[in-house]
Amino acid sequence: MRKELPLTCPCALKKPLQATATGYTCAQADCEHARADGAFIKANNVPVLISETRCDTVCSASFGEVYVDRAASRYAPVKFLLIGGISRVRENCDHFIAQVLKKTSNPKVLVIGSGTAGVGAEALWNHPDIAVHGVDIYASPTVDVVCDAHYLPLESEHYDGVWIQAVLEHAVEPQVVVGEIARVLASDGIVYAETPFMQQVHEGAYDFTRFTVLGHRYLFRDFEAIDFGGLNGPGLVMAWAARYLAWSVFRTRAIGRLVGVAFGVLMRPLALLESKKSLFDASSAVYFLGRKTDGKRLSHKELVALYDGQFPPVDG
Repeated sequence: MRKELPLTCPCALKKPLQATATGYTCAQADCEHARADGAFIKANNVPVLISETRCDTVCSASFGEVYVDRAASRYAPVKFLLIGGISRVRENCDHFIAQVLKKTSNPKVLVIGSGTAGVGAEALWNHPDIAVHGVDIYASPTVDVVCDAHYLPLESEHYDGVWIQAVLEHAVEPQVVVGEIARVLASDGIVYAETPFMQQVHEGAYDFTRFTVLGHRYLFRDFEAIDFGGLNGPGLVMAWAARYLAWSVFRTRAIGRLVGVAFGVLMRPLALLESKKSLFDASSAVYFLGRKTDGKRLSHKELVALYDGQFPPVDG
């Protein structure tokens, strides 16, 4: 289900865009993007709304000219079925869908980092009553707008939900991206974020940060928590480590992937024995499901009181 994209200039004023024969111009007369020589282009009929003059961005407008067919991602569900971890993501996706449908019967959802439809998020993409728009820094069959998530070129308070899976580690300033999420969400809008914790670098120079469960919760400190925690325990963390160890020893990424999957399969029976508390301390990734509110910000004392890991409690 699709609806009209609420496009704006990515600059601070977020003025509407005017369509031209080849792209878009800003409606703000004194913006350089209002001129023909500063117009935003289309690539493969996808708007490329990256401003290298008005925004501090690692992205380039030329990124949009690269149309990415990530064929390897088609095998990701098979890998996750082998090594585990996909069922909880699907549960979280169902929970997210239930929350946005509770808000309205025909919700609009923005997927940030939609270059590939995330593993476990199939129900969101295929839901007949949800209008899904996708943004990423590269064009692909699941991208409606090429942009930098620090500067979303979209109207404020337009979306009922935002889904951002395995993206915030690639943001130089994740707190700025979360601010943009809050801006484009309507009142009581729902956000689901999933971000690595104990994983090695996987996008080279475009991989910047990691979060613990509590660090991730505080990133969304201005949101009311519906659910949050760790995803995939120490067994999968060991598989990630084995993958990168093999890669470093054999200097071959393909061998590293094979070793990682094999190690994940070996570790999978142990997942049944892992303590749930270990997900706070040694999970592969973390997640947050929350609601945009105008309530008070989560305090530092309230944050540490949320800890439910294996370490003994700290006396207050």
